Amino acid sequence: MSNKYDVIIIGAGPAGLTAALYLSRNDMNVAFIEGYVPGGKMAEQSKIENYPGFSFISGIELSTKMLEQARQNGANFIYGMVEKIESIEDNLKKVVLADKSEHFAQVVIIATGMKNLVPTSIEGIEQFKGRGVSYCVLCDGALYKNEPCAIIGGGNSAFEEAPYLASMASEVHIFVRDGIIAEKRLVNDVKKYNNIIIHENSEILKLFGTEKVEKVEARVGDEIKEFKISAVFPYIGFKPATNFIENKELLDARGFIKVDENMETMEKNIFAVGDVIVKDVRQITTATSDGTIAAKVINSRIIKD
Repeated sequence: MSNKYDVIIIGAGPAGLTAALYLSRNDMNVAFIEGYVPGGKMAEQSKIENYPGFSFISGIELSTKMLEQARQNGANFIYGMVEKIESIEDNLKKVVLADKSEHFAQVVIIATGMKNLVPTSIEGIEQFKGRGVSYCVLCDGALYKNEPCAIIGGGNSAFEEAPYLASMASEVHIFVRDGIIAEKRLVNDVKKYNNIIIHENSEILKLFGTEKVEKVEARVGDEIKEFKISAVFPYIGFKPATNFIENKELLDARGFIKVDENMETMEKNIFAVGDVIVKDVRQITTATSDGTIAAKVINSRIIKD
């Protein structure tokens, strides 16, 4: 059978790439499938300062290093979006991609992570997607050099990306609706920038423009104000990327995948790792830990000839 592997990993973030590394080093025939940028959300971070061994590294650099290491050890990269997983028999799974190609494996690991939440309450947010609305400062910030920009959110992601955006934009307005929850060090770093303005107790209500975003209407305290803004970057949180999973019994009420201590779901030989699973802490370090655990269990389960 063509396109047959020992293990197929869906997703190439830190969890998936770690599993690919450990499995391929044990001579497993491994393929990982990714329809976006290898590294997942990690690749979108302009800086990472809490990954052991690196006082500072960009997300794309760390993603590239993990990708290269997995591939150097024999893991195969398949580009595409997964449409569904089917269990043909106990020891064989079929993964169908959006282009209808089929790939087969004894074991499947789901490592699809999370995708951005969209602030649907903002009028025009979908209309201007790709035309002034972006969810990745690292990817698109340079498009708005010397122009005023906005970030939505009060968490670490919003405050981590603000200084990077401020290095290019003329101004960066951070709109925080429900209070600042970012780490104090990140907040203090942001406050050092003269061209970053934090608006607490605020929210963007509407986007205006013809071909692209030109200005926004926002509530700041009890006032409604207009700001000249060329780009809006929402960082308001994420939801699990599990829409392709047909067996909803694998998911909890919020859509995260339920796993046991071995990272295995209730369906035999389907594992899940990283931010997509039910867990309390979602960090790069915990994602790599999940990938390691799953790979070790699978390595002991599949006996190579």
